[in-house]
Amino acid sequence: MLLVPEGDSSRRRHAHSECVLWARRAGRLPTRDEYMRSQRPAGERQGMLGRLLRRH
Repeated sequence: MLLVPEGDSSRRRHAHSECVLWARRAGRLPTRDEYMRSQRPAGERQGMLGRLLRRH
């Protein structure tokens, strides 16, 4: 697994798969998708349906 801490690719590093699974189970290592979802403003909708609903 390749990890990029806080988006800083100069600090990237490798991790053992077992260590990644252990950290994920402990809730300390979000996936990129989980991280990106957590950065959105509350109530923001996704995709085409969200865009259509925001227009009305």
